[in-house]
Amino acid sequence: MRYVLILWVYFFAQIPIAYAQSLTSFTKELYDTHSRYKVDGFDTQRVDPNELQLAINQLTVTNSGLFEVNLLGYSVLDRPIQMISIGQGPVDVLMWSQMHGNESTATRSILDLLNFFERNYNTNKNVVDLLKNLRIHFIPMLNPDGAFLWTRENALGIDLNRDALRLIAPESQILKRVRDSLEADYGFNLHDQSRHYNVYRSDKTASISFLATAFDYEKSRSAGRDEAMQLISYLYEINQQLIPNHTGRYNDDFEPRAFGDNIQKWGTKLILIETGGFKEDPEKQKGRMLNAVLIGSALEAIAKRNHLRLPVEYYYRIPENDRKLFDLKISNLLKRVNGKQYIVDLGYNYEDNELLSGTIVLEDQGDLSTYSAYRVLDGANAMLTAPKYYSGKLSNYTQELDLINQGYLYYKKSRNGYQSKFMIETRETDIPEDYIERGQFFLQRDSKYIFVILEGEVIDIELINN
Repeated sequence: MRYVLILWVYFFAQIPIAYAQSLTSFTKELYDTHSRYKVDGFDTQRVDPNELQLAINQLTVTNSGLFEVNLLGYSVLDRPIQMISIGQGPVDVLMWSQMHGNESTATRSILDLLNFFERNYNTNKNVVDLLKNLRIHFIPMLNPDGAFLWTRENALGIDLNRDALRLIAPESQILKRVRDSLEADYGFNLHDQSRHYNVYRSDKTASISFLATAFDYEKSRSAGRDEAMQLISYLYEINQQLIPNHTGRYNDDFEPRAFGDNIQKWGTKLILIETGGFKEDPEKQKGRMLNAVLIGSALEAIAKRNHLRLPVEYYYRIPENDRKLFDLKISNLLKRVNGKQYIVDLGYNYEDNELLSGTIVLEDQGDLSTYSAYRVLDGANAMLTAPKYYSGKLSNYTQELDLINQGYLYYKKSRNGYQSKFMIETRETDIPEDYIERGQFFLQRDSKYIFVILEGEVIDIELINN
């Protein structure tokens, strides 16, 4: 009997491994050909509502028999909110993106998928079967005012994802009305999460995170929530092959005002997908591609019931999210205060909406050994050294490089026309007191300047000398 039990445990343990070894042909196609069906433009995170409208018009007008476009209503500032529907099946799937105006990754993925369907709706058997079984409704941009302003909230200053009960905002009223009129079988709540999330107890970015939202404080189970967990487990298996160990599970504490929690409560199987960060991908183009793959794969799974093969408990194998990830960590620095030296680590983050602007913030310092970062510099006991201010005229690169080697970083603003490469032009007459907080200082060893930290950039002085 014990031998039989051991065999059974072994067999059961192999199921997810065997299952994860194969992607469907549809998932492979979505992944391998994304560059061919990716809609031109939309290369930055910021998506202009007017440009989105033009792209939707171009996609849908050319094949009006395939797409049904409905004007759902208007935002606070009278921007149109549209829904694009496709498919003839009995199962309704509702997806919405950019509920938060500055979370646009899935918006671009939806455009890509619409383009993929338009190209393949009558020639690709996988697409034909999918559209025969499902009726899919896309709301690409629920919060166009927030998208235009590049803010999380709408024009009222309201977080739409905390407006499911009072329905103060017209955008919230639209989403509730659509959900109720469709009595949608499945709902996909598509968001971006901070790039500073990591996979729990790991140095891996939580590049994609999932959640089967709870519908009460007790986090009760139901047939609908269980199936949402199964579908997420199916998508997790895909991620484990495409981005192994970069998937997190979002906290499922019940939020009574949130749309995701309430839509699950109202009877729609709700899947939350959050796109985090990828190294060397500030505009989330990789996240855009993965969203297209995951959303398309989820639709195939729903149409074919593929996800029902997985036990509900597989959902809990997905590691939780954590938030211990900096944009830059500088470890093992010597910091001198009041004549004494201390070894510290510094952790910096770019402000969420200013990843490429150079605005960086010192988030923490001290022992940061349990934190990881997109970029890590081991200071190896180099001395954190204040930059100097140069009051003379800066004329050329040779002079600038010589000053950098002497520890100068700031220079007087002038009209001589020379544009510095490293040094910071300022109207101030001395170094700012918060130079560490700004990420503007030198690392020095044996009286030699070895690195200059320039608003999050780490510059090796020996390299620029050569």
